[in-house]
Amino acid sequence: MANIIVIPFKEEKKAIEALHKMKELDVYGDITLYEHMMIRKKDNNQYEVLNDQTDGEGWRTFTGMALGGIVGALAGPLGLIIGLYTGVVAGAVWDISRYDFEDAFIKRVSNKMTPGTIAIVAEVAEDSSIFIDEALKGLSSEIIRSEAGIEFDDYVDEKVEDIEDSIEDQRQKLRKATAEEKIKIKAKIADLKAKRKAEMAALEVKRKATLNKIKNETKSRINKLESRLDDVEHDITDAFAKARKNRLNKRIKKEEEKLYQLHSALGEDIED
Repeated sequence: MANIIVIPFKEEKKAIEALHKMKELDVYGDITLYEHMMIRKKDNNQYEVLNDQTDGEGWRTFTGMALGGIVGALAGPLGLIIGLYTGVVAGAVWDISRYDFEDAFIKRVSNKMTPGTIAIVAEVAEDSSIFIDEALKGLSSEIIRSEAGIEFDDYVDEKVEDIEDSIEDQRQKLRKATAEEKIKIKAKIADLKAKRKAEMAALEVKRKATLNKIKNETKSRINKLESRLDDVEHDITDAFAKARKNRLNKRIKKEEEKLYQLHSALGEDIED
């Protein structure tokens, strides 16, 4: 299973060097680097994201809202953690209930980035923490790991696990391969990573479809409750009717709060 790691930096040079070292570990087969993003917090709710294709091309600036769109496009727990770390995910506390992260990890990640802070947020498979820890020694004082504390069924199924096992097998072969064999193995690993990413995206579509279904059911319940409330308001002469009205109002408020959380989890604007 893959881990989610967060690595904060105070200096851009060290952050970029650390990302290069992690990519080297991936090339050598010491780790498998899946999705990753490097973020720098600026003032006024703005963030800079390092271009993923060629690090040397520099940073792109996003507002909190625009960064939220990028975060929402990431499948699985990586987007959730980036949202927590930057503070751009509305309803994030509710969304955490879908995952079984360790409390200490959530507490540390939930602390908002201060201006100037740079962070690498990545999803990696590692046999041991020693590879990344040793490679990044002297570059960052802290590496925050999830220790695979993510509920299996919430973001991955057997197909994804099978792909991850295949990647691990190829990674082991890479360490012992000849130069000619390494070219074929690296191509195979790249293909497996792409398949894993596609499977994760498909699972995210299923998750959002389920949330949309719940959202629609919640709207239906609100409409029914409001209809019942209208009937009660026509006969509000006694204490019993008043008590029923208060109870219905409380239930409507509870359902509306749930609907708000569903909109947030889906990255949607709240409807009036």
